[in-house]
Amino acid sequence: MNRKIVTLTLVLLLSLSRLWIQPVFSIISDCDETYNYWEPLNLLVRGFGKETWEYSPEYSIRSWSFLLPFSGILRALQNIAPGLEAYWNFYITRFILGLLSFILELGLHREISKSMSVRVANIWLFFQLFNPGWFHASVELLPSSVAMLLSIGSIKYALRYLSGGQEKPFVLSMTFTFIAGVLGWPFVFLLGLPLCFHHLIRQKLINTIRTAFDASLVLTLIIITIVGSDSLIYGKFTPVSWNAFWYNVIDANEASGPNIFGTEPWFYYVLNLVLNFPLPVLALASLGLFHRRIWPLSLSLLAWLTIFTAQPHKEERFLYPVYGFITLSAAVSYEKLVNLFKGSYCLRKTFQWGTIVTVILLATSRIAALVIHYSAPLQVYGELYNYNLNTDKQRNVCTGREWYHFPNSFMLPDYHRLKFVASGFDGLLPGDFLEEGGLLNQIRHVPSGMNKENQFDENKLWPSDDCDFYVDIFKPIDFFKDDFNPLWMPSDWDKISCQKFIDVADSKVLGRSFYVPEYISNHLQKLFPQQWSRVYKAGQTDYCVYGNVTRFKELSQEKGSTIVY
Repeated sequence: MNRKIVTLTLVLLLSLSRLWIQPVFSIISDCDETYNYWEPLNLLVRGFGKETWEYSPEYSIRSWSFLLPFSGILRALQNIAPGLEAYWNFYITRFILGLLSFILELGLHREISKSMSVRVANIWLFFQLFNPGWFHASVELLPSSVAMLLSIGSIKYALRYLSGGQEKPFVLSMTFTFIAGVLGWPFVFLLGLPLCFHHLIRQKLINTIRTAFDASLVLTLIIITIVGSDSLIYGKFTPVSWNAFWYNVIDANEASGPNIFGTEPWFYYVLNLVLNFPLPVLALASLGLFHRRIWPLSLSLLAWLTIFTAQPHKEERFLYPVYGFITLSAAVSYEKLVNLFKGSYCLRKTFQWGTIVTVILLATSRIAALVIHYSAPLQVYGELYNYNLNTDKQRNVCTGREWYHFPNSFMLPDYHRLKFVASGFDGLLPGDFLEEGGLLNQIRHVPSGMNKENQFDENKLWPSDDCDFYVDIFKPIDFFKDDFNPLWMPSDWDKISCQKFIDVADSKVLGRSFYVPEYISNHLQKLFPQQWSRVYKAGQTDYCVYGNVTRFKELSQEKGSTIVY
């Protein structure tokens, strides 16, 4: 097939994915994204939101500068289209992230075409397109996600530098790394060290000194801009990146620090990569690590994996910044193997089509599983807009054990507020940003009951009698801990809307991780009646929002059936 046609097809599919499919259908996979980024953004745009201890001026380990570009765009859109429902802010922000990803990926594709070959560039773009991890990570409002996107820009100029040895592309590559590091995730600086080492051993001393000066000047300007902005907003000198590094590394102990939120075994990231990358891509990436031409990039990937694997506290998002390195390594390895099989047409075509088909099937299955099994919270909270009572009285949308699946307050109509009721959770729940005074007063206000030890604060709970709506999964509760029982709601409560959600307890690992169409699953069940049921099952339950129909007659005209246990 003509390579120009292949490139055009991949670019069109990439634009469709990044600019529509992902912003609309991708899930929120981490409550840290909700409470540490979407909620503060909602405050900047709408004046209210949930507040975590990280945003308390007492600790200030989250950057407001990170959110300012998004809030600026959203507030401008509010002035242009004042009648736009609030949930559009969520999707527009995702569109912006998807657009940034699309632009940076196109730039790296062009650079790979010039420095390597069009075929390597196309297979890299293919691996990016059919990449389950990138599918959700690239539209997540997280510093690690933005660092992942910026790493694409860094890789682009790193390849240009490695091809020609000029100073300018080196400094530009480091600039992307500096922005990602200072803007909220200081650990990203690690990715730039191998390239610095390459410059040190390959360039003349005078060139290294001049380049170091230029790069330091860029870093200084970035630090002044971001730290200055955060300091103005917090009302005190606030180097957020340093505060985050201090909390996570220097000041970490048994009582505070990342480890109090859970630890994982060393192979956690191995399993995580298997879920986020098709197996052929991982296999090819491991072979591509030994490509001499891009050894600084390979060393960055290896160093990142080694250091983060050694940390007890592990999270999926910690690997986001190296996703682009993985697909590049896989693309280089793929090209090497294609050239190795040049002597055998049959072997070469088998390898090429086998890789392509396997990657498409595994990636599509994984992405479909994420969307089908985990989209219910976004859909259910979004239903509240269909029951907006157009009143200026506050309506309380309550949740208990499902607090961590709340998408964000953009899914709540005006005058609706998220509240937490008692459940089995015994850690520190988010509080509420102050809703009085100006924006700076809201941000600088020191909330009560915050701590970095994850200690429970009962003042974060709301009395269930004052709830207007309630969101929960349709599963048995702990009668001694949960305020609401969705299986046996009071007579003045009724279901408003329900969506199917994965039932983890009634599912196999393979069933909740990968989607197999029902007709194929049924066929496999007939062929392998005992074996298939042992490895694949995707049980579902209802994820529902309930309304107090005594207060709001508009919510329901007739009662639905209720199961009593």
